[in-house]
Amino acid sequence: MTDVWRIRFVRAGRRSVRLPLLILHVLTAVLIAAALGLGRRRRYVSPRPLAWWSRGLCWILGVRLQLKGTAHPGATLLVANHISWLDIFCIAAVCPTQFLAKQEVAEWPLFGWLCRRAGTAFIRRGGDNGAGEAMEQLVWRLRQGERALVFPEGTSTTGETVRRFHPRLFQSAILTRCPVQAIALRYPQADGVNRLVPFVDDDELLPHLWRLLGEARIEAELHFGEIHQPPHSSRDALARQTQAEISDLALPATQDRWGRTGSG
Repeated sequence: MTDVWRIRFVRAGRRSVRLPLLILHVLTAVLIAAALGLGRRRRYVSPRPLAWWSRGLCWILGVRLQLKGTAHPGATLLVANHISWLDIFCIAAVCPTQFLAKQEVAEWPLFGWLCRRAGTAFIRRGGDNGAGEAMEQLVWRLRQGERALVFPEGTSTTGETVRRFHPRLFQSAILTRCPVQAIALRYPQADGVNRLVPFVDDDELLPHLWRLLGEARIEAELHFGEIHQPPHSSRDALARQTQAEISDLALPATQDRWGRTGSG
């Protein structure tokens, strides 16, 4: 048997074990969401069920979480770099929080429905209405004493760069006078970054999930940064500070914060 066929055989074996577990795990989430009325007129919205479900998903996919630092308790605006749909579940598994996601996530098969039921807020790209609604959601949740997480880059990357952070949503921390904390995400491999995890360009959820089901193990590093306490000088300053902080924590030492390789 050639190496290529051996690898394919091993991956097929992993999928044959993991796929039934994933289906069962998803069905369990559907039953919980239906029973508790998650996200339905705010009858029951808590990040705890999503945290439990996310830990199970990470276990099924072979995701090994490595943590550095701790999340600030109570109302906090969390900001993170964005690499994959897997980011949400890695963060939720260790740090129960409410999420702000792009509208496309709400349209994903089943996963989108589960995110809606878990109380995830969605933002439409383009125009001021979507950003205005997102700001209202963030302010409301922070004032309720909840954590809320946003991805200020506005899109996902390969993990080799950290794009400019859009400052508008940082205004929610200023209005609510709550702390801001950065989370730097990495999916490392021996030769750099894991190139299968990023969900970019024209990737589709189900084919991407199928690829991950065949992987032996996925390393995920979450580094919780310093806590920026109020009062904050400006939303632009917060965006620059957290972007620089995440760049320093998430990018290889041989790269600068824009992903350019250094001389040594």
